[in-house]
Amino acid sequence: MDNAAASSVPNLTTVKKSRFAINRITLPLFAVAYLSAYGYGNLSQTVASPLWFPDSVLLWALLLTPINDWWLYVAIALPIRFIPIHHPAVPLWFLVATSANDLVKAPFAAYLLRRLPNGSTHPATMPQLAIFLGVGAVAVPVLSAFAGAASRHLLGYGFWASWYQWYLGDALANVVLTPALLYWSSKHFRAIRPRNVELAVWISGFALSLLLALRLAHSAYSPIAFCVTVPFLIWAATRFGLIGASTSLSVIALLATAGIAEKIALFSMGFESRSLLFLQVFLSVVSVPILALAILIEERNSTENNLRESQEKLREKYEEVRYLAGKLITAQDDERRRIARELHDDVGQRLALVAVHLHNVEQSVPLDMVQTHSSLLELKQETGEAATTLRELSHQLHSSSLQHLGLHAALKDLCRTVAQQHNILIEVETGKPQGSSDDVDLCLFRIAQEALSNIAKHSNATTVTVRLSENMNELCLEITDDGVGFDSSGQSTGLGLVSMRERVRFLNGTITVESTAMRGTKIRARVPLKSQHRAAG
Repeated sequence: MDNAAASSVPNLTTVKKSRFAINRITLPLFAVAYLSAYGYGNLSQTVASPLWFPDSVLLWALLLTPINDWWLYVAIALPIRFIPIHHPAVPLWFLVATSANDLVKAPFAAYLLRRLPNGSTHPATMPQLAIFLGVGAVAVPVLSAFAGAASRHLLGYGFWASWYQWYLGDALANVVLTPALLYWSSKHFRAIRPRNVELAVWISGFALSLLLALRLAHSAYSPIAFCVTVPFLIWAATRFGLIGASTSLSVIALLATAGIAEKIALFSMGFESRSLLFLQVFLSVVSVPILALAILIEERNSTENNLRESQEKLREKYEEVRYLAGKLITAQDDERRRIARELHDDVGQRLALVAVHLHNVEQSVPLDMVQTHSSLLELKQETGEAATTLRELSHQLHSSSLQHLGLHAALKDLCRTVAQQHNILIEVETGKPQGSSDDVDLCLFRIAQEALSNIAKHSNATTVTVRLSENMNELCLEITDDGVGFDSSGQSTGLGLVSMRERVRFLNGTITVESTAMRGTKIRARVPLKSQHRAAG
């Protein structure tokens, strides 16, 4: 046996021991619960039980148990059905028939709820609730009621009266009690922590409503006694969710069933059969809307939580992207500086050396070689032009005047160059800011560089004003032109404006762009003098 196989054996043993330990605890608990439910359901010997609680307990146990262990719960439930104290006058064949009906019905319903789409052991959405009710409160109880009514008909009861009593008892138990048992077994629903004061007020009010319903049951207002508890059911559904709604419905069902058995029914009209009918009508009309309301609120809260989490994640990602964009701009400026230095110190020096060699060659060529002198002169001119272009490109990539003379001088030099190249009148109004950091100077210089480049390419402006001022510990750069302008109300897709915004944002500044068609454009950037890079996220 290899190591992998050997290591798997203890795990299997551990699983078996764990399941044995769980069954050793849960099976006795199930036996007690099923015995109590069976006894509770048989409180009245004169009429059928309004809710058949044993079905709820068995279905609850099977939904929470692996299919391979179902036989254990059925085996425990079977002998309980034949305890004589619960049915002293019932024929044995009737017990066998009804027991077989119930013990087949619960596994069948549990199997369908596990296998059908949207089937769930803890219905928490409207599709899941629909499947749960369709199986547990409609399809399976209808089939079971036919078999149960046939058995009762052989005892002398009317078939259809027995059918609807059997059906309502099975269906209402699965609508009222089974969800409460399932929700209390779920860590998710038990994790709900309502406010203690609100919970205490609700419990007090719900208890008083039950007491008032008992009083009304023996008065002229007995037909509307059930209405007293409805506000507290709605309160439970809206504030305490599914577990609150199902639990309050179960409490009403349990107390009402006990009251019917003692002939002091919660909704009594003077005799037991009508009390049973009133209870069943009340639970049929109220329970499903209350559960649906609770589920809708749960879904809304879940959707809001998911939306809130998604928005938070999106905000974090957005901040991260913007931070990375700022770092990319910084890296781009560093690379520009490096390339400018390489162009100036290496390529520029090589061109200068080429120019010197051309001059020396020209001096050594005899004067009568006119064609050669002419070619050398053209080479010298082209070399000089290449050196000039290279120097301008180097200055565009990294302004030496900005590094050595500051923002004030660099802006003037930039404006003078753009004005000469594009025949634009540029008025420069700059002070001499004190104490601004290199990052702030570089940011505003790049904004001016980008803005003037856009003006020269797109605006057809004849006059541009560049104003640099210091106010309240911040630098303000304002660039205004009289060009064709554009619609600034729309979302800009140009990389130039995006780059300017990211540069300013990275230094905790602000930038505004005001433009109207045929009325020019104004760009205003404000950056704190001592700006620090914005932190990630």
